[in-house]
Amino acid sequence: MTKSMLALGFKRCKSNAGIYYYHNKKTKALIIAIVYVDDVYFMDTKDSLLLNKLKQKFMARWECHDLSETTEFLDMHISHNHKNQKIFINQCKYLEKVLVCFNIVTNPTHTPLLSKFSFKPNKKQYDPKFRQKYQQLVGSLIYLMIGLRPNISFIVVKLAQQIANSSNDYY
Repeated sequence: MTKSMLALGFKRCKSNAGIYYYHNKKTKALIIAIVYVDDVYFMDTKDSLLLNKLKQKFMARWECHDLSETTEFLDMHISHNHKNQKIFINQCKYLEKVLVCFNIVTNPTHTPLLSKFSFKPNKKQYDPKFRQKYQQLVGSLIYLMIGLRPNISFIVVKLAQQIANSSNDYY
């Protein structure tokens, strides 16, 4: 994939291996391609003609279809404001699925956890079924954190530290 993207004139983002960008110095247009396994999402800031040209070249190299304007990618909802050249991304549906899947009732708060918080060790024998459910929940929260919610990283890391001997007390 990288060779193909570089051959098309894209550069690979240094901070995220799945993001490529194409900058047209003449028109100042910026095309961004997000690659995840076999999904690719192309977006532009100015030049739709250039975007379409690059997509066509990409599709000539790879067997794929253009699904036109994307509204969802990897459980992220995407909306576009073409007039103001803005893209909005959220994971609300994904979060709702996680809450339903793990039977979590929300209690919104601005500061979900004090910075000096630490878990009390679980002294009981762990339940393998609960442990698996807890691991799945933490994995779902990690995906949410990495995607669009870095502000929950502190609590997610704290929860992940309890994954080997999790307790129902913090579920």
